Amino acid sequence: MTQKSLLPLLICLTSWSGLAGAVDVTIPEKAVVGKVGSSLVLPCTYSTSVGSDFVLEWKFAPGNTPPSNGRQIYYYFNGVSYKPGPQADRLHVLQDPPTAGVASISLSDLRPSDNGSYACEVNNPPDFSGTGSGILLLTVLAPPSSASCQKNGNPITGTDLTLQCSSSGGNPTPIFSWTFMGSKTPLLPGMMENQRTGSLLLTNLSQALSGSYRCTASNELGQATCDISISVTSGVDAGAVAGAVVGVLLALLLIGIAVYFLYYRKRKVPNADYPGNDIREDATSPRLTGDQSGASGASGASGASGASGTDSSAPHAARERRENAVI
Repeated sequence: MTQKSLLPLLICLTSWSGLAGAVDVTIPEKAVVGKVGSSLVLPCTYSTSVGSDFVLEWKFAPGNTPPSNGRQIYYYFNGVSYKPGPQADRLHVLQDPPTAGVASISLSDLRPSDNGSYACEVNNPPDFSGTGSGILLLTVLAPPSSASCQKNGNPITGTDLTLQCSSSGGNPTPIFSWTFMGSKTPLLPGMMENQRTGSLLLTNLSQALSGSYRCTASNELGQATCDISISVTSGVDAGAVAGAVVGVLLALLLIGIAVYFLYYRKRKVPNADYPGNDIREDATSPRLTGDQSGASGASGASGASGASGTDSSAPHAARERRENAVI
């Protein structure tokens, strides 16, 4: 191919490159650090010929979320800015409108929830080549917000007991230290402390280890504390208490059974005043009719006469019975 034939091709390529430029986004700091409550600038610059289709966008991926899953927190297009994210009231652009090569934003009143990745993206058709985005990591330093203490096990003489301390918040991760309150030294022999996990192991418990313990969670920005008390008891005392409780429960059970059976038997015993079929000696005989009275009198007289030889009082008794019967 001759030089004359290459000349038109070179002219076309030069014209096309003049129409389609490149977008270059620069993040001067890949990681920034700020303290909770302070303000911080997230830097981002770019180079391109801003046109009518120029778009600037910031995305935020909290914590360890991948930057690709970030959500939009700032958007600029056609002369209007939008701030759809939860940081809207605390987010500001350093250059408004951001069309002169500066896309930096600032965050005020930093919070632990601001930790994460921030992506700055510029789109300016027909400039499609180059680097159109950059990512930086924001770390917000904060003191521990609170500490919590608890015990794992029962404080019995001769056994081991672990006290555990934990904290919420705090960046960087706090370290833990224990103090035996009222002692001349922070810890006594037989106490083993783990400053990373926050545990305190008390071995071979004795009465001397009864008392209050304090845990302190701290980093370079501040600290938080919590207290816990233990009372070491002997195994014999614990067994005696358990035995006494069991004895009382058994006694109550036996009393309840006795009351139930007494009440049940009382309901089954018949009424002692019920006479049954016994014949009463003082019962009154039914009234006799005239014939029956005469017959009865004759029979009584005959009976009395026959019995006079053996009992002289029989006639009188018979007569009294007849008189009572007639009346």
